[in-house]
Amino acid sequence: PGETDEDFRELLDFVREIRFTRLGAFVFSPEDGVPAAAMPGRPSARVAGKRLKELMELQAGISLEANNALTGREADVIVDEILPRGKAAGRLFADAPEIDNTVRVKGLKKGEAQVGDFIKIRVESAAEYEISGTILRGGESA
Repeated sequence: PGETDEDFRELLDFVREIRFTRLGAFVFSPEDGVPAAAMPGRPSARVAGKRLKELMELQAGISLEANNALTGREADVIVDEILPRGKAAGRLFADAPEIDNTVRVKGLKKGEAQVGDFIKIRVESAAEYEISGTILRGGESA
């Protein structure tokens, strides 16, 4: 509540400067009994939605750059799900499940990994919130 256009531009400049690895945002939702709910000057729902979209588009670009920087490198992955055809889904150690990046892994042999295992992969490609790679086995390196 009370966020001005100038405040929002300052926030965008701050995000551009700091370049957060992970950033989540949401539109303010007033709750009964919370002092902020009574604050004046809350932007309209349209303005708030537009600001959220602009902020998250900025962050998506920053996230893409960070993920692309991993391409060709080794990464440790926590396995969250074993998928058919030698594949798995997981996350990097710093990622929260169902919130941050998803890591898609290929090249698994049957029974080679289980949910909760840490495996090493070679990152082959990246998107804003997804990383893909192939499992590395003993002696292999990127």
